[in-house]
Amino acid sequence: MSNKKPYIVKFSGGRSSAMMLMKLLKNNQLNPKRGDIIIFNNTSAEHPATYEFTRKIKKIAEEEYNIPFFWIEYQTYEDSNGTYQWSRRPSYKLVNDQPLSRDNLSGYRYKGEVFEEMISLSGFLPSMVSRVCTLSMKIFVTNAFLSDWFAQKQSIERLGHYGNAPKMSDDDVIKTHKKNGGSVPKSILLSKKAFVRSCAFVREKQFWQDWTKANIVIDNKVLTESVVGNKAQLYGDLAVDYVSILGIRSDEQRRITKIENRIDEAQENQGKSLFNQPHGESIFAPLVDGNITQEQVIEFWERQNFNLKLSNTGLFSNCLYCPLKSKAKLQQIATLQLEQNIDKDTPESIDWWVNIEKKYSRDLVAEDRNITKDNTKFVGFFGGINKFVFEDIKKKVDDGERVDPELLK
Repeated sequence: MSNKKPYIVKFSGGRSSAMMLMKLLKNNQLNPKRGDIIIFNNTSAEHPATYEFTRKIKKIAEEEYNIPFFWIEYQTYEDSNGTYQWSRRPSYKLVNDQPLSRDNLSGYRYKGEVFEEMISLSGFLPSMVSRVCTLSMKIFVTNAFLSDWFAQKQSIERLGHYGNAPKMSDDDVIKTHKKNGGSVPKSILLSKKAFVRSCAFVREKQFWQDWTKANIVIDNKVLTESVVGNKAQLYGDLAVDYVSILGIRSDEQRRITKIENRIDEAQENQGKSLFNQPHGESIFAPLVDGNITQEQVIEFWERQNFNLKLSNTGLFSNCLYCPLKSKAKLQQIATLQLEQNIDKDTPESIDWWVNIEKKYSRDLVAEDRNITKDNTKFVGFFGGINKFVFEDIKKKVDDGERVDPELLK
């Protein structure tokens, strides 16, 4: 790898990612002056054990190796398009590694608030076909963050108006929707937009140093060549060249191929939105190069004095009830969670997912849509459906139905 390109460790919160990071740290492969950092994208839908594990890794990285480890979250803010029509725009914010509470207003959100804010802005659910959750809460947020970080400034600017209250009206919501070609009935549209309109309408100015115990010493002259205004360019001729380090194992070839294809497509597409693949990003997967498998990762953590307090099966990996997991696995998760004392108003419980699916699925009948497929009444997490999937899974669990072990392999 280049000695001048910044290394960006994208930490997932899992064992593989953590093993990779621990080895990078111990081998002194990360250089804070070059601009190397670690980032964790909080979706607010992770298992509590993931947060605890990530908190410990952050402490080691910052206090023992002086490598900044930032927790970042998707956040919207309210702004005008210049004609006094107000709308919500996506951005990100920095949070600390303790849960949000009345005594810690800068803490990370963990009750699904980030996830729902993203859904409420778009007005529809992520699905197996349209993974807007990954696109918005991870790809976009990371790119927005890096365009600030690579600019080597001391802080990120305040975003939003200076009013004392939200300004976006019902008419603004409806006009924006129609301008974008939408035709959802007003009552349905406004109900889906209610949550995002209740969220913070300003992204406050934040200083990098307030969010890490590492000393920020970034001083990379190569990066200055890519700065325009107060942003580093991630696209076009001035795009920053950097290396993203991922905790993908050698037995995850499918994931590797997907990422490689995404990068190849970016070079052909040349899109310049923060939702697009940055043109100067290259990928390094140390565990692949080292031929590290899941079995070796498990063995590594068995030798450490702490570990992720989740099973080694990957069943509880983030996000907990991801619709990309099989329905059998989702049912098994819900069954096992019944044995725990969990808050039903958080994504740790299937009840939260049941409510979100009902609240944000597209109701084709209520929207007076032309239904072309038989028995398709809704469009939700699992595409076109005739009944709510998470509700059906919950019913099976409540009825005591057991999952065939063969389906969990």
